[in-house]
Amino acid sequence: MITNSENIPAQHPQADKDDSSLSTHLWFPEPEAQERVIAIPQASGSSSLLRDRLYIGNLHPTVDEYALLQVFTKFGKVSKLDFLFHKTGPNRGKPRGYAFLQYLHEGDAQTALENINGKLLRGRKLTVTFAHQAPLEQPVGSRQVGRARRVDARPTTLSMMKSGIHTRSEG
Repeated sequence: MITNSENIPAQHPQADKDDSSLSTHLWFPEPEAQERVIAIPQASGSSSLLRDRLYIGNLHPTVDEYALLQVFTKFGKVSKLDFLFHKTGPNRGKPRGYAFLQYLHEGDAQTALENINGKLLRGRKLTVTFAHQAPLEQPVGSRQVGRARRVDARPTTLSMMKSGIHTRSEG
């Protein structure tokens, strides 16, 4: 084994011909450098991004971007509005029924949330939450394939009869 004068760990004998080129291209940290912990700062604004962006759900199909801006600009300056439409299928081009709205300041988003959540807009109660709390919906193309399943998961009368469980007292 060959060691270099620069405290490079021992290498295999076949690498001795490339030893000089390795020391010029590779840097090996000192042992105390490996023990240091480097803190990676979080992206600036990542926590505020969650508190200034709102999810607005249960929108009537006739509600458009202009109507949303009229309602939500009363509480502060809106920096971004994502109004979502169906891309494919029979509802293509029609609104999805929810949107995301972002304010310049967190306080404005909090005020809008407190004042608008549960209020009626064109006959529907609006659902307003912070965007990270938005309900997850199942994508249209990923519906379950196969037999339909009961939501309540209680056994049916037929399945109980087949398994031999009797619900009524036999007398």
